[in-house]
This record gives sequence, structure tokens and C-alpha cells, in this order.
Amino acid sequence: MPDDIILTNSDISELKAWRRALHQHPELSGEEAKTARQVVGMLKPTNPNRILTDLGGHRVAAIYEGTIDGPTALLRCELDGLPIAEVNRDIPHISTVPGKGHL
Repeated sequence: MPDDIILTNSDISELKAWRRALHQHPELSGEEAKTARQVVGMLKPTNPNRILTDLGGHRVAAIYEGTIDGPTALLRCELDGLPIAEVNRDIPHISTVPGKGHL
């Protein structure tokens, strides 16, 4: 894996579209199996040293060891939605699952 990762505008657009697709299909805490699989699928092409799955449920961790010494970073993201209907109809990526949303 390269030491420097450069994201292009195309990469940012792809990530934004992916996030919005996840937003449209929320899964409640403990039910995030499909979301976790999608996260693993998105991480694999980035060539982590390891991908850990099923951590305390459906949690996922990707480990990038790098090739030089330096600071360690951790990025944590929530996968679960809430059992609340989304009422903001002004966004194109509103939840399609009745009674569930990423608020």
C-alpha cells in the first residue's frame, strides 16, 4: 500500500454516492449485516493489511500497517440507523425503509 493516498474528485463523488446509498437503506443496531458487508466490499480494494469482521456484532475494522514509523490514526464510523421515521423530504437520499433513518 502506498504511504500517501490521494483522493481525486471522482473518488470523492464515488464515496459520496456510496454514503447516500447506505443512508437510503438503514439497518438498526444489531441488524447491520448488509451494511457491514458493503463496508468490507468498499475497503477491500484499498488493500488493508487485515480486515476484521464480526467484532461485537457486525462491526468492521481495517488495519493499514504502513511502511514507516509515525503516528497512529483511528477512524470510527457508525453503521446503525435509528428506529425513527425520516421526515426531511428535501433530500434525494432519504431513507426508503419505513420507520428507520440515519438522523
